[in-house]
Amino acid sequence: MFKKFYILFLFGVVFNQECPPLDTLTVNVNQNSWEIPYINSWDELEVVTWNLKTFPQSSFTVESIVEIINDLLPDVVNFQEINSYSDFQDLASSLEAYDFVYSNDEYYGLAIAYRKDCIEFVDSSILFEQYPWEFTYRYPLSANFIWSCGDSYLVFEMVNLHLKCCDNGFEQRVAASEILSDYINEKTENNVNLIIAGDYNDSLTDSPSNNSLFSLINNPNAFFLDFDIAQGSSYYWSYPSWPSHIDHILVNTIFENYSISEINSIRIDDYVGYNFFQNNISDHRPVYAKIFIPPSTFPDNLVINEIMNNPLASSDSYGEWFEIFNNGLSEIDLYNFIIRDNGNDYHFINDHITIQPGEYSVFGISNSLNDNGQINVNYQYSDFYLNNFIDEIILQHPNGSIIDEVMYSINSFEIIEGKSMMLINPESNNNVGSNWNPSNIIMNNGDYGTPGNFNILNDCNNNGDINNDLEVNVVDVILLVN
Repeated sequence: MFKKFYILFLFGVVFNQECPPLDTLTVNVNQNSWEIPYINSWDELEVVTWNLKTFPQSSFTVESIVEIINDLLPDVVNFQEINSYSDFQDLASSLEAYDFVYSNDEYYGLAIAYRKDCIEFVDSSILFEQYPWEFTYRYPLSANFIWSCGDSYLVFEMVNLHLKCCDNGFEQRVAASEILSDYINEKTENNVNLIIAGDYNDSLTDSPSNNSLFSLINNPNAFFLDFDIAQGSSYYWSYPSWPSHIDHILVNTIFENYSISEINSIRIDDYVGYNFFQNNISDHRPVYAKIFIPPSTFPDNLVINEIMNNPLASSDSYGEWFEIFNNGLSEIDLYNFIIRDNGNDYHFINDHITIQPGEYSVFGISNSLNDNGQINVNYQYSDFYLNNFIDEIILQHPNGSIIDEVMYSINSFEIIEGKSMMLINPESNNNVGSNWNPSNIIMNNGDYGTPGNFNILNDCNNNGDINNDLEVNVVDVILLVN
């Protein structure tokens, strides 16, 4: 459905436990002709969509837009109708607080700007290239981001689009809306926070029989945040020269968990003058939404407890796994947490994996019992691999904080093919090799390990401490009987 064209990893660049971030960027303004209101709030995600009308319109366009964006300082800006990428590069280089993702389309191109001090870029892709007519060769641009400030965070997908205009584009917009509606359903089913912003080139208030966006409006998994603008006075409509309201911000219903504190168009023409605006900046007003992101609870009792990095019963491609233990008192949902190492291995947990207090969860490269050696895997990951001799397993909170990490090496850990490494005591430092033992509990496949269970050593001389927690109690009796 889509093609990824580059990936960047910026670990530790954005995330910290301060809000505002300690590395908040200073904005140097070369032009200060107008006083346009600042809209940024550190506990909210601000999303803007803005059609720049065959950018650039004049020699004043670049400096004017730079001042406007630097005055507003939103978190994400979706630009449409970029006709000159060389001029847009001049604009981008002047917006010091932002990095950019481009569609590389020479015909009415798209770009997404994002603030470097509160947003981490994950990857980007071009959507629906198999539908050139429906999207009039202006394929939507998608980017995955993590917004973070202190203990608040949001993992989301941003889609920037520009649909076909005018009456002769009605059927194309209908078809594109149906494709987008299916995409929204798929992302909602997969628990992805999805925002689709851009120039939809049609109103939301037309009758169903004459509404090219009806499949989106009628989709129970989607909601246009700017519906009240469309139904209200033309004073706030985004396209004043018609006038009409055709620039929209849509979210899927995953965003019901968040409050939308503000949605409006920005009447730039009030500050710069209508004629100057139309002749030098754009014929579209930017539309913005502010989404409040509440602080998240930070779990600090998850422990990487057992590692099978070199299986014998099946190949590494299927048999690698590791185990996480909840050593706390509360249930923890690992949705949107990150599994990575210090290299290029990186995986978002894209399912709601909950671990109850005192329980274990097994993460594996394969959940097929036939392929992985009969290991019951609670979650199958991808793009993450365990080296046989030296590697890291890092469990990272979506706000960037490290929950737990193990850095193992054959020089300090006893690593034996076909045997998992198991932590003797979940309270101990799991980066010290002497706190780990190779498992000697044989599994049905002939390898050794205790995935999903206590790390028990089959040792008759353990003085009754069956689970090696340095205490002899009723838990040891139960394990011994079992």
